[in-house]
Amino acid sequence: MRSSRETPRRNNLLPKRPACLAALILALALTACHQPEPEQQKPEPTSSLTIFALRHIRSSGFERVVLKDFAAQNKTALEVVIFPDLPSLLDSLSVSDSLANADIVLGLDNSFTLADTILEPFEALPELSLARISHEVPRDPDRRLIPYATANLAFIYDSRKFPDPPKSFGELQDDRYLSQLALCDPATSGLGRGSLLWTIALFGDRGYEQLWGSLRKNVRKLYPDHSECLSALRRGDCGLMIGYNSVPAWINEFYPSESHIRAVIPEEGSWRYTEYAALCAGAPNRATALKFLERLISAEAQQFVMYKLAMMPVNGRTILSRGFARVPWSVYTVNDRLNRYEVKQNLPLWLQNWDRLINGLPLL
Repeated sequence: MRSSRETPRRNNLLPKRPACLAALILALALTACHQPEPEQQKPEPTSSLTIFALRHIRSSGFERVVLKDFAAQNKTALEVVIFPDLPSLLDSLSVSDSLANADIVLGLDNSFTLADTILEPFEALPELSLARISHEVPRDPDRRLIPYATANLAFIYDSRKFPDPPKSFGELQDDRYLSQLALCDPATSGLGRGSLLWTIALFGDRGYEQLWGSLRKNVRKLYPDHSECLSALRRGDCGLMIGYNSVPAWINEFYPSESHIRAVIPEEGSWRYTEYAALCAGAPNRATALKFLERLISAEAQQFVMYKLAMMPVNGRTILSRGFARVPWSVYTVNDRLNRYEVKQNLPLWLQNWDRLINGLPLL
């Protein structure tokens, strides 16, 4: 006789059937929810663009947020060819049968382009409006150069090493800066050439040699471009460099712990350094290139001139962060003391003298 507590077998099985069915339905639902979605195919490009650029355009991240963003928004097949310096870029640029091997060049500057021959491969663009470009930015009267970044040159220094920085080129010659000054080579670097022309504009055709002769003992090392020079200063390899006066604003924006990196514009005056883009004569994708240049000088793209290139935007309508808004803008500059003819006639000798005085030093 069965115990009154015993449950018939069929009563054990019956309640489990709905539970099993519910579990099966839930499992199928979860599986359906996690089915991999089919990959979305990228839209086919409707245009092309080839840009020759200097390496800081890529290493800074400017290529990613401005060039590639433009390509994605406009369905453009983008090719960016990077060069270590401007001479090698210009050597690779060619126009054959009225057709260029690039559409746009990025990284031209107002020191290199003082020589007329450098501008020959580029087309004048009177149809591109520069109305929003600040009037302090150096202009090309022939409209072949489109400015996109600018800064005043200054002494950038580590205030931990030098709480009382040099306030003039005269003080920069002092022995306390022995082997502390980082420079760029004017033969290959726009910053380096701007630094040389700055001193020639200040001290004349003879005085600049005396200056560099006195500065040579303080030169630590030559670097290929501004970014590597600045990296050496931030690492503590040197205590001074010639660079952009906007650098401390960039440092405070992204590396506030390095607020000891500061800038001072010497009493003699500054040199306005500006970078340009240019449309190649015979550009195979001229319409797309013009569209890109318009985007490059728009207030939206100009934000990244500050955040990626550590320079000041040229578009006067660009919203500045608090740090960049404090960067001195209207500074006394000496660019107008040199003209194209004078530079073209004397540049080979100036470079030769600088090379003899500085580049020939041991360990450089």
